[in-house]
Amino acid sequence: MSQLRYQPGSSIPSNPYMPGINQKDPSFHLLSKEDGWGREDRFRHGVDLFNHGCYWEAHEAWEDLWLPLEKEDPVRVFIQGLIQGSAALLKIRLGQPKPAHSIWSRGKERLSKIRSGQPDGSFQGIQIDDFCHRIDEILQQEDPNFKKPQINLKDHS
Repeated sequence: MSQLRYQPGSSIPSNPYMPGINQKDPSFHLLSKEDGWGREDRFRHGVDLFNHGCYWEAHEAWEDLWLPLEKEDPVRVFIQGLIQGSAALLKIRLGQPKPAHSIWSRGKERLSKIRSGQPDGSFQGIQIDDFCHRIDEILQQEDPNFKKPQINLKDHS
């Protein structure tokens, strides 16, 4: 059974990059605005990468969207929270629970800030409480072989 993709045709690495453990997949490439890909395409590519357990790559995809935004822009705060959630999961995979908890604490705080202004609890198609709960569970268990959490995007066009 194939996994749901939000940006079909985008590149997914054959093996997620794990710093200090393996090399980056040379055939993998991020969607870029230079190649004509829009913000939504690149955001969904990050979601696909996250859902495939490619936490380093998801972080890179979302970082490209996050960096140019104004500091207090809610989209920037939200994406930074996603990046920190992804980084925390990578740290758990690498057997580094202490930095994972520290990174996630900051990410969860950012996501909670965005959540407080959303009557339905979602932003950019992501149900924030569900996302946070799944990462909390993984960090509580500190098992590097955790089951990959999935982001199920709601229609956010």
